[in-house]
Amino acid sequence: MKRVLLPLLLVLLVAPAAGPIPVRAQTEAKAGEVLPSYKTELAAVEEAIDAKRKELGIPGASIAIVKDDRIIYMKGFGLRNVDKNLAATPYTLYAIGSSTKAFTAMSVVMSADDGKLSLDDAPRKYLPFFKLQDAEADAKITIRDLLSHRSGLNRTDLPWITGKLTRDEIIEVAARAKPTAKLGEKFQYQNVMFLAAGQIVARAENTRFESFVTSRILRPLAMTRSVWTAKAMQESKDHASGYSYNHTTKVLKNLPVRDIEAMAAAGGIYSSAREMAEWLRLMLGGGVYNGKRLVSEKGFEQLTTPQIKIGGTSAYGLGWFLHDWHGHKVVEHGGNIDGFNAQVAFMPDQRLGFVLLTNVTSSPLGAFAMEKVWSAFTGKPGEVAAGPADPAAPAVTPAGPVSEDLMGSFAGPGGNGRVTVEKVDGKISLVVPGQPPYALVPISKDVYSLANLPPSFEITFKRDSTSAVTGFAIKQPQGNFDFTRIAEKPVGITVEELQAKHVAALGGEAAIRSRTSMEATIDVDLESQGLTGVGTVWQKAPAMAASDLKIVAFGRTIATIRSYFDGTAGGELISFAPESTLSGKKLEDTKVESNFYEPLEWKSLFTKVVVARIQKVGDEDCYVVVKTMPSGNVVTDYYSTTTFLQLRRDSIEWDDTTNSGTPSTSTFADYRPVGGLMIPFKVTISNVGNGNLVLTTRDVKTNVPIPDSVFRK
Repeated sequence: MKRVLLPLLLVLLVAPAAGPIPVRAQTEAKAGEVLPSYKTELAAVEEAIDAKRKELGIPGASIAIVKDDRIIYMKGFGLRNVDKNLAATPYTLYAIGSSTKAFTAMSVVMSADDGKLSLDDAPRKYLPFFKLQDAEADAKITIRDLLSHRSGLNRTDLPWITGKLTRDEIIEVAARAKPTAKLGEKFQYQNVMFLAAGQIVARAENTRFESFVTSRILRPLAMTRSVWTAKAMQESKDHASGYSYNHTTKVLKNLPVRDIEAMAAAGGIYSSAREMAEWLRLMLGGGVYNGKRLVSEKGFEQLTTPQIKIGGTSAYGLGWFLHDWHGHKVVEHGGNIDGFNAQVAFMPDQRLGFVLLTNVTSSPLGAFAMEKVWSAFTGKPGEVAAGPADPAAPAVTPAGPVSEDLMGSFAGPGGNGRVTVEKVDGKISLVVPGQPPYALVPISKDVYSLANLPPSFEITFKRDSTSAVTGFAIKQPQGNFDFTRIAEKPVGITVEELQAKHVAALGGEAAIRSRTSMEATIDVDLESQGLTGVGTVWQKAPAMAASDLKIVAFGRTIATIRSYFDGTAGGELISFAPESTLSGKKLEDTKVESNFYEPLEWKSLFTKVVVARIQKVGDEDCYVVVKTMPSGNVVTDYYSTTTFLQLRRDSIEWDDTTNSGTPSTSTFADYRPVGGLMIPFKVTISNVGNGNLVLTTRDVKTNVPIPDSVFRK
């Protein structure tokens, strides 16, 4: 699904696939056609989208564009099945993932129209087992909160993605999760709350959720080929196979379709561009389709009314993201699930919308297409939304010198989101923890673009009356954000001095060298998921690592995760996902991270090590050390200025299929001596997808015999 746990030279024009097509009084485009009055606008759009598709390694795509209640363009690009050389068409079925959420929100307001529920009802009225850990949130949460990602819960995707729990069990487990915000405090994308909303509709209407949506939305819109299961999709003669594309190795891999029937309300629809165009007609019609109102005007209005602010000009309604684009309101929702990516978007004041469906995991093509379509019809310049930076792209050479007085530390709104401007590989760059550095590229005095990011990202530095830098404002698609300069304490220590003190704090070089293996038994608390588990972790010199984890819910094992690395090659065996093999940047980073003697080998393992500043971790001052890996990714380590033990690491979990990284923070606590070495018995790993994962060591042994087979598949 979108943002979870979230890319042929040949353009084929194909005849419509078999299947019922609604009869329309208005003129509309057929497959591969453009209505004559729109040829100018769409010529550039078609060329740009197909070129970008090929650049991103996407096998196939299908698009439909609606304007003034007509389908003015629809087409398939590339291949829906690479092995069989089958062309994509506008009628090809794809998984639409989280674009389903808008249908779920619509079903809720339809049920409210029926008088069966209220958006301000408590979920427990329909789901007695729904109980949040935060007592205040539990007492106040409403169905409206479920549909607007403001429950206070982080993503709780692991319980459902295992495929071992029922719908009600998934909801119950998620409610057990430790909240990461107060109710209504901030936007946090949450799939399971949409499942809960779907189950509420089912209980209120005394039917299955899928049956209600099919009878009240899909059939009235003549979306008769749209289905709810992977099996049903694959039974269609015109359906897409799903793929992942590795941007480093350029390898395209076929993926099995994930059956997420249990999560139907959050992302379970399979549809085509042609049929999704009818959904767009309903939305652009304000809830009216072919002259018939399917949802009340009041109910429809709530869907696209901001319910919670995300940042800048972005907000979320009920099942829809809401943005401002050059003064035009944009309503959109993407979808992302194994092997498929979707984008559904419309601009109400222009009566314009489009759907783009692709058969590759996690692609920026939808955001790119959105800019191209809006630009073509409004005449406004496009600012392509940020996609993953392409490491193969040519380096951007600054037009002139960048002043070194820009360098320093800066804090975002409310003192949060600390970043630095520093010199990396000879270029003054914006460094965001857990992300690659972005070199500043001069535009004008104190105004810069950021290398490897679209032109919609721009940074402007601010100065006081003495010309001293006081902060900067960064412009990005989500809005403008101000950062204020932080006064730094003098570092007063070299890399070599700090490394020596850290080694001594751990027990000394001799003690570190004497340790050749380690086996630890750990307890696992996925506190942001509502799950627990147990596991074993192994390490062996010089750079072997492996782990076995069992994830538990309701007293039974619902998932197993095995990772392995033998110093050269590795991968993961996960009970609920295809086997994965380390490659590209992820493989390079694993070689460094698995090194048993990393504290002794900063200079050989990293291409650059800099003691950047002093910064607090909790209440303790720490030396902040920025280390650049051979892959180009950066890790930032924090060492106590008093104990010289490591308290934190900011890193990036690189994914070559999305060509991007997810920021991750690990904190280390409860150091205890084991065999002459200080070892942290508590490690907390935090990222946006999983929240907090707390690993507590129960038992640890060193210098035990471990066969090499443990570190292999």
